[in-house]
Amino acid sequence: MKPWALFSHSVGMLARNFGDMLRVFLVPTLLIAALFATFFKMTGLWGILQWGVMTPLPENSGLSGPLFLVAMFSLLIGMWSVVSWHRFVLLEEMPQGWLPGLEGGRVMAYFGRSVQIALVLLCMMIPVLLMVLLVTTLLSGAGAAVLQLANLPIAIFVTYLVLRLSVILPAAALGADMGLREAWNSTGNAFGDLLGLAAILVAAQYAAQFAAEALAASPSLAFGVSLLVSAALALLNISLLTTLYGHYVEGRPV
Repeated sequence: MKPWALFSHSVGMLARNFGDMLRVFLVPTLLIAALFATFFKMTGLWGILQWGVMTPLPENSGLSGPLFLVAMFSLLIGMWSVVSWHRFVLLEEMPQGWLPGLEGGRVMAYFGRSVQIALVLLCMMIPVLLMVLLVTTLLSGAGAAVLQLANLPIAIFVTYLVLRLSVILPAAALGADMGLREAWNSTGNAFGDLLGLAAILVAAQYAAQFAAEALAASPSLAFGVSLLVSAALALLNISLLTTLYGHYVEGRPV
């Protein structure tokens, strides 16, 4: 079953290279955490995280702009590690020490491709959002569980679209010349594979959220568990993109 093979290969990739994964992601993740912690300390907003709940910034605080800059800088730091992971797996660029190699041009290309994908998805998702609104309206009194179940096919379809377009991201990390059309065409014969993989990913996300809620005995603990679950899912998604590029573009086995 190809969808499960793709999923298990991506999980196995993380498990087999756990030490190298730490070398690639640990320091950038700590830098991002320190950046946000410093921002909240310096602005006197450390109490914005109370009981594990993120509250909005005070109105007219003038901090929305600086927070946006911090978020964008953190995003670039995160992409630095993601690019290094793609290059480690696909080009066998081994991490040296505890600081991943910095490919500034590749990071900016990765950012640019991510913006392209976001804009294309935004256009493609207009009818999907209208459908979600319609389903939400029709089932407004049916309860949260029924509403989530009804939106499940939509979530799977959106994930499928993301998977098909996101093949362009590892290409950007490697410096390969690939546009959105080429990325879409490279997975043109994999409709069933990627739709099945999308279903597995959505199921994994639902299961992870359920486990996080079940394990959290307090709001603050729930926030910590949610962060860990989000980090695990992010690593899985990054590994999946690497697997998809290696298999569908480079022809590697899974």
